[in-house]
Amino acid sequence: MDQFYQELRRVQKKERNNGTLARVEETFYNDIHQYLDELKEEAIKDPFSNVSSMLKQAQIIATEICERREKKITEAAVVNIHRSYHLFTGKPQFDLVDTTPLNLTPEEEKFYFSLIDTLKNHRGNISLEKLSDDEDEKPQKPIIKPKETQSTTLIPPKTDEIKSQPIKKDKVDKTEVIKPKDKVPDVDIEDNPNAFNEQDEFYDFESKKVAKDTELVTMLVFDEVGPIVGVDEKVYGPFRPQDLVTLPLVNAKIFFKNRKGRQVKI
Repeated sequence: MDQFYQELRRVQKKERNNGTLARVEETFYNDIHQYLDELKEEAIKDPFSNVSSMLKQAQIIATEICERREKKITEAAVVNIHRSYHLFTGKPQFDLVDTTPLNLTPEEEKFYFSLIDTLKNHRGNISLEKLSDDEDEKPQKPIIKPKETQSTTLIPPKTDEIKSQPIKKDKVDKTEVIKPKDKVPDVDIEDNPNAFNEQDEFYDFESKKVAKDTELVTMLVFDEVGPIVGVDEKVYGPFRPQDLVTLPLVNAKIFFKNRKGRQVKI
């Protein structure tokens, strides 16, 4: 089990330092799931063992590896399309340059070619040829001629009729005074995430959560613990009893939960 953990650390280091994909087995993702399942079973049997901490670290490392590989594969697909599909230079042409990334697993290979198809369809939709065809297919609106109006001659009333008719006083229209709208009361952003603040900007709860998770705290270590990778992607440790260390709060909580340390204020 410890051997596969070291394998994860090796792949993590290569993904960080190299621009290309690290070489892994074709069953790499299945092996990760099997390894994590085994750690979960051991952690359930002995909640106070180091397995719980190792499980958390393995999940963090595996997630980072997956996200870094996804980013590299996506960038490779975009670059390949840029080289292969010519836009706005006469008639668009698609001539796929075979620059498929090396060391893809079967799952990643399927992901890569699905990106190629999606980008190819997108470029086809915005190409000059596609846009010109759409303009030709638009139906022309029929021209509506204005109706001819018959001219009528107004006959003025006789002067005797004008004198006999009583003069009516014009009614004065009452106009409503439009009051300015009351100022909209301030809305608590915590109650309504879609509300605007005073600067008419959305309140970024995600940034607030990330800042809280990566907040550094000081901790007194009780037991001997090996090195760990923090949520800020930095390596902390190894730890010895009575050590005073500073690390992210979300990682320190693992120590608190397993009674391996406690927070101290300096």
